[in-house]
Amino acid sequence: MAMKTPIAVHTDEDFERAQRRVAELSITPDSPEKARELEALAEAMLAFELRLDEAIH
Repeated sequence: MAMKTPIAVHTDEDFERAQRRVAELSITPDSPEKARELEALAEAMLAFELRLDEAIH
């Protein structure tokens, strides 16, 4: 379950895909890899939301 590429969220579709991945991970056993992927997803999703908010204002 190792991440091979950095997680990036650039579009609404990417954001939805990231949300689905978080849901998938929520039902897997806890592990260091799971924690790292969840953290990377959260950071990518937050960065996307901040860029979106900045573009609106």
